Amino acid sequence: MIVFPAIDIQGGKVVRLRQGVKEDSTTYFDDPVKTAVKWRDEGAMFLHVVDLDGAFSGNRRNADVIGRICDTVDIPVQVGGGIRSEEAIATYLEEGVNRVIIGSKAVEDAAFITDMAKKYGSALAVSIDAKGDMVATRGWVDGSDKEVLPFAHFLLSIGVNTIVYTDISRDGMLTGPNMEMLSLLQQLPFIRLIASGGVSGIDDLKQLQAMKVYGAITGKALYEGKVTMAQIRALGGM
Repeated sequence: MIVFPAIDIQGGKVVRLRQGVKEDSTTYFDDPVKTAVKWRDEGAMFLHVVDLDGAFSGNRRNADVIGRICDTVDIPVQVGGGIRSEEAIATYLEEGVNRVIIGSKAVEDAAFITDMAKKYGSALAVSIDAKGDMVATRGWVDGSDKEVLPFAHFLLSIGVNTIVYTDISRDGMLTGPNMEMLSLLQQLPFIRLIASGGVSGIDDLKQLQAMKVYGAITGKALYEGKVTMAQIRALGGM
C-alpha cells in the first residue's frame, strides 16, 4: 500500500481543512515546496498535492508552486483541485505531474471523463468525494444526483481504475476512514482504490493495508504527529 502525505495548498501555504470548509483551515507550513522536500526526505514515495484554491474556483490557482514541487522532488506527485479541462490535464503532465485527479468535472460531464480516460489512461484518476452516499462537487460545496457505488462502476467501465474516495464528514477530523464504504469499493473488479479522509493514526493505515487497498492519503494525522513517517515506513509496501 502506498501512503501519500497530503500537501493541501491554500493561499500559497500548506493547510488542512475540516470537513472541506474553506473558512475552517489550519496553516501548518508556509512553503509547500519545503514541505514536499520534508516528506520526501523522511521516506515518502509518492505525494498527494491539492490546489484548494483551484478546487473552489475552478482555476489552477497554485500551478506555479505545484510545478516547483515537481521540479524539486524526485518522487512522483499526483495533483487534484480545479482541474476541469483537457488543457489543465495536459499542462500538469507536461510540468512533471505523474497523475492528475479529476473531481467535479468527472461528475458533471460523462463525455469529458470518458474521452480523457481513453486519451490519458493511467495518468488520470477520479476523486469521489462523498456526503453520505452521494457524490459532492465544486470543492465539496455542491451536491449531485450520483451515488458513490454506481458512479464508481461507471468510472471503471470507461477505464478509470484509480479512484480516490473521501468521506467529507471525516476529512480533517481524525475519526477514522469510512471503512464500510471503502470495503464495498475495494470489492469492485480492477479498482485501484486510494482511501482519503479521517486517518487518525497507524492503526487505521494497518487496517487499510489489510484490506489491500492500493493507497491511503494522510494529512492532519501526519501534520499533528498522530502518525509518523517512521511508522509509515515500517508498514512496508510503500
